[in-house]
Amino acid sequence: MTVTHSSFARRVNDLFARKAICSIFGLRWPRFRSQLENAKTQQEEWLLNRIRLCRDTKFGRDHGFAEIQSLADFRRRVPVGRYDDFAPYIQAVAAGETSALIPSAERLVQFTITTGSGGAPKLNPVSNTWMKQYRQAWDLWGLKLFADHRANLGTQMLQLAGKWDMGKTPAGHQISMVSALLARAQNPMMKPYYATPSPVNDIPDPVARYYTALRLSISQRVGWIVLMNPGTLIRMAEIGDEFKELLLKDLRDGTLSDRFDVPSDVRASLSSRIGRQCAGRAAELEEIIRRTGTLYPKDYWPPLVIACWLGGTAGFQKTALPRYFGDAPLRDMGLVSSEGRHTIPIEDNKPEGVPSIVSGYYEFLPVEEIDSQQPVVLGGHELEVDRDYYLLMTTAGGFYRFNIGDIVRCRGFVGQAPLLDFLQKGDRVGDLEGEKLTERQVLESAHAAAKQVGVELTEITAAPFRDESGRPRYLILAEQGDFCDDTRAREFVDELDRRMMGINFLVNYRRREGVLDAPRLLLIETGSWSRYMHQESERRGTGDYQFKHPGLVHNSDWTRQFKVVSQQDSQVLSR
Repeated sequence: MTVTHSSFARRVNDLFARKAICSIFGLRWPRFRSQLENAKTQQEEWLLNRIRLCRDTKFGRDHGFAEIQSLADFRRRVPVGRYDDFAPYIQAVAAGETSALIPSAERLVQFTITTGSGGAPKLNPVSNTWMKQYRQAWDLWGLKLFADHRANLGTQMLQLAGKWDMGKTPAGHQISMVSALLARAQNPMMKPYYATPSPVNDIPDPVARYYTALRLSISQRVGWIVLMNPGTLIRMAEIGDEFKELLLKDLRDGTLSDRFDVPSDVRASLSSRIGRQCAGRAAELEEIIRRTGTLYPKDYWPPLVIACWLGGTAGFQKTALPRYFGDAPLRDMGLVSSEGRHTIPIEDNKPEGVPSIVSGYYEFLPVEEIDSQQPVVLGGHELEVDRDYYLLMTTAGGFYRFNIGDIVRCRGFVGQAPLLDFLQKGDRVGDLEGEKLTERQVLESAHAAAKQVGVELTEITAAPFRDESGRPRYLILAEQGDFCDDTRAREFVDELDRRMMGINFLVNYRRREGVLDAPRLLLIETGSWSRYMHQESERRGTGDYQFKHPGLVHNSDWTRQFKVVSQQDSQVLSR
C-alpha cells in the first residue's frame, strides 16, 4: 500500500494527539479527583480567595468584602440573589466601569449572552480569569471523555456552536454566545480535528446549517459528535436522510446546492473544502441507501461517541437517538449556562456530574426552602441523596450566590462532591388547583405514554387552562404527524392521564374528586414545532443552538399561535 505524504503526516499528528491527551489526562485528572475528595476545603478556599481579590470592586465595597473572613461572614454579608440584583453592576461594566465587578488585577475580555429561556436575553461579563477557569472545567470534561474512549482518538469531531456577533455593549465590548467564544478559544492542537469550520455556525437558517455541516463532514471519519440538544442531533440526521440524493450529487460534483440559504460570504469561505469532489465516498453512501433505504449516521460513520444533554427536560429525546446513531455511548454535556459550566459528568449514559469546583463556589438551597425568609443554605458535602435543591453559584464573572433557577437532584457523591442531576427550571410548575405539576412530570409521563402506545413525539407542551365557566384542565399540544390515526391519539392521551395521576398524587386526588378536568390533547399541524423554534430564535436573536423547547407554559393564550387540527379528551375516569 502506498502511503502519501499527507496521510503519513496525519498519522503522525494522530499519534502525537493520542499521547498528548493521555499525558495531560494523567496529570490533571488525579489532581481534580483529589480536590473532589476534599471539596469542602477546596470550595471555601476558592471562595475566600475570590472575596479578597474583589474587595475593591463596587460590588465588593457595597457588600463589605473587606470584613469577610469566613464562609459564615460571606453568607451574612451577601444575600441569595437573582439576575436583577446584579444587573446594575453588569450595566455599569457594559458602559465602561469595569471596576463595578472586575478587580484591577484582571481584564474584561467581552460579554456573553444568555438564551433567555424565560424572557429577554441577559448579558454576562467575561474576564480573563473567568475564561481561564471556564476552559479548565471544559478541559476536564473533555479529557475524561477522551480517556474513556481512546479508540476514537484521531477521528474527527462534529460540533456546532452558537452565534459570535451578537452586537456590542455601550463601551464597545463584543457580545457573543458562550459556545462561540469557547470555539474561538479552542486549543490549537484540537482544531485540525473539527469536521466543520466556524463559519458554518453563522448560517442563520437551521436546515441550511445542518445540511452544510453534513455536506462537509459526511466525507470524513467522524467519531465524535458534540451537540447540546438531542433534538438537534435527530433533526440533523433527518435532514441528511431527507436530502440524501442532493448530498450524493454535491459530493460527486464538489458543490454546495444553492437550494439552501447559505450567505454568500460563508459560501466563499467554504469554497476550498466544498470544491473537493468525493465520488468514491458518494458511491459508498449510495450503497448504504440501496441496502438500508435510508441515510443515517449509524451507517456512514465509524462507531460514534455522542455528547449531548441526557438530563433535564431536553434529555427525554435521547431515547430516539439509537434509531439514527445506533448504539453509541452517550456522555452528558453537563449543566452549562452562559454564566458558567456548573457540572462535569464523568460516566457514560448518566446525566449527573460533579460540581465544577475549579470554576466557582457552589451552594444549594432546598426546594422547600425557596420561599423562606431565612432559608437553610448548604454546601455540597451537606446534601442528601435523592433530595432536590436550587443551585447557587459564585463565579469569577461577578456573580455571588446567584440563583439561576435550576433545580438539581443529588444522586450520590464522589468524595465530598455531590453528583448533581439537573431536573428543570424552578418556575416550570402548573398550579391550577394546588397540584404542583412540574414540567419534568409532564414530559416524563408523555414520553412514557408514547412508548407504551408505540408513537414517537417530535415535541410536546402542556398549558394550564380554564374554560369560560372556570373549569380547569391541562391542554397538551402535540403534532398531528406523530400519530397515525385518531385511535392512537386517544390511547396516548388516556395513558398520559394515567401516568400524570401516577406520578403526582395531588393530580390524582384532584382528578378523582372532580376538581381537575381530564387533560385535552390538541393536535397541531405537522411542522409547527420547527416553525416555532425558528420564530423564537429570531425573536431572541440568539439562534437555535441552545434552544430548549418548553414542556410546560403558564399562559394558555400561548397555545393560540398554533393551528389545531383535532382534539381528544382523556376518558380514563369517565368509563
